[in-house]
Amino acid sequence: MIQLHEMRHPATGQVCMAIHPRPIHRNRKELTMKSALFFGEKDIRVEDRPTPVPGSGEVLIAIKSVGVCGSDLHNYRGNRAATQDIPWEQGHELAGVVEALGPGVDELAVGDRVGIEAEHLVGCGHCRECLRGDYHICPERGVINGARHGSHGFSSHDVTLASNCFPLPDHVSFDDAAILDCYACGVHAVNRTPVPVDGTSVIVGAGAIALTLGQVAKAYGAGRIIMVGTRPEPLQTAVDAGAADEYIVNADEDPVLGVLDRTDGQGAEVVFETVGGESQLIAQCCAMARRGGTVSVVGLFTQPQTLDSQALGMAKELVLTWSNSYSSWQGISEYQTALGLLASGRLNAGPIITHRFPQLQIADAFAAADDKWTSGAIRVVVNH
Repeated sequence: MIQLHEMRHPATGQVCMAIHPRPIHRNRKELTMKSALFFGEKDIRVEDRPTPVPGSGEVLIAIKSVGVCGSDLHNYRGNRAATQDIPWEQGHELAGVVEALGPGVDELAVGDRVGIEAEHLVGCGHCRECLRGDYHICPERGVINGARHGSHGFSSHDVTLASNCFPLPDHVSFDDAAILDCYACGVHAVNRTPVPVDGTSVIVGAGAIALTLGQVAKAYGAGRIIMVGTRPEPLQTAVDAGAADEYIVNADEDPVLGVLDRTDGQGAEVVFETVGGESQLIAQCCAMARRGGTVSVVGLFTQPQTLDSQALGMAKELVLTWSNSYSSWQGISEYQTALGLLASGRLNAGPIITHRFPQLQIADAFAAADDKWTSGAIRVVVNH
């Protein structure tokens, strides 16, 4: 029998309601959750932690699915700043069920299935960037009530703002919803850099961001898309999943010459870079672009980039732009736009999610995501 149970916030004393399919008398042990904690390079441990209680305007989410993002791997590989707390929690590509409501929440109900916008993108709501809808570049991004927040999707439960939650249609699975964050990044990239309907777009990279971006670009009416990558398997998946029309494998041919050969020596109107890391791919992307073309940098780089401003800037008059995460565009949530495209069937997440692991095997999930050459992974999802 399902019963409602009062939960009281330990700091504020505010009361929220939770749903439990068991008697409401629970002991202290039952108020804990399983949390995946990160202690350092490739050191993940699942431990019991107190279940958080939602405050005003917040909800408690029972996490069902969470994707392993490239930024998660950045920390997993030991690149986290030494000044940050150890252990830490992460996981921002998440979907789940509303389990408890904090005071003042009336737009959601206990039991709602929701996709969740990443908490680290929450803006202050008052600065110039937030007021124009660009909260993802707010100077105080991720700071809520004076404390810095982030999503904790690799735990079995997480507290987030109700305004971050988007109800899911019944036919949208939790796994598919977990990569809405990727799709929203694609929506933002294409909003900032419109794709040519009659021309050629190039996507450099063949990971989840590249494939989701390709599908979004096609939904927005992109003409030919050429994808460039190192592994043939995900490149073929991109074609099969409608994210690209053709591809170039780096080991088989020079990617710049390959793009030029396929565009009558002119280059592409638009080039999206999605790899980042330690590579020097921005210069390569500029070489693939035609004169007057646009290069959009979506990947997160960890090393300075070297560019020939005379050859690439003055001679070709390229537009070089960056695309960071997502927010709203012309007053419309880009996450909501991505959800609408997914729910309508115009996006196909199935082929992109290649691996699934239960939470207790999260170390294996990260190992698979970290070594894609061995595992063949595109996007890895952890299930609770």
